[in-house]
This record gives sequence, structure tokens and C-alpha cells, in this order.
Amino acid sequence: MSDDGDDERTRQQRALLHNAPMAAPRQPQPGDEVWRLRDNETGRVQTCELRDNSRAGAGWEVQILEAGEILVSRRCEKEREARYVAEAARKDSLRTGSTPVDKGDA
Repeated sequence: MSDDGDDERTRQQRALLHNAPMAAPRQPQPGDEVWRLRDNETGRVQTCELRDNSRAGAGWEVQILEAGEILVSRRCEKEREARYVAEAARKDSLRTGSTPVDKGDA
């Protein structure tokens, strides 16, 4: 048996110990921001991100966030559908009194 196999087995066994070092917590990857709007009544800024989960077979996700927290999430089969949903949400927010915000102004 090679030393490489023994080293890997030893590392795996050590990882099972109760005092083994914890793996770093998973950090979410930001999606592709497609718009950013400020609600004129409350001053709150909402962003819309598209996330491509198609490699995992999960399609695309549209997320509307405020202060990093998800307010609305919708899964779409194709990117085109996700962009349509994002644009419809943007138009609805603009119609109800939000205004566009540059990334640096939030």
C-alpha cells in the first residue's frame, strides 16, 4: 500500500474526532445584480439578483433582497424566464414609487 493512501486515511480518521477542527462556514456567492431601487417612502434599498443553478439541474433563481436578507425568491427553468420575472418586479416597484439607485449610492 502506498504512503499517499495511508496519509489520506489518517486525515479522514482525524476529521471524525470530536475535537477535530471545524470546516470554515459556507459563504454564499453573490448572484448577478440586475437592478437596485430605493423605496421613496421608507428609504430602503432593494436589489434583485439572478443566480444560475442550472449546472446543478435547479434552473435559475430570482432573488429580491433588502439589507442582504431575501424578501422574495422565485425559481425559473431558464435564464430568459428569470430575466422576465426580474424586469416585471422592477417595473412594478418603479410604478409604486421606487427610484433607481447606482451601486455606489446605496
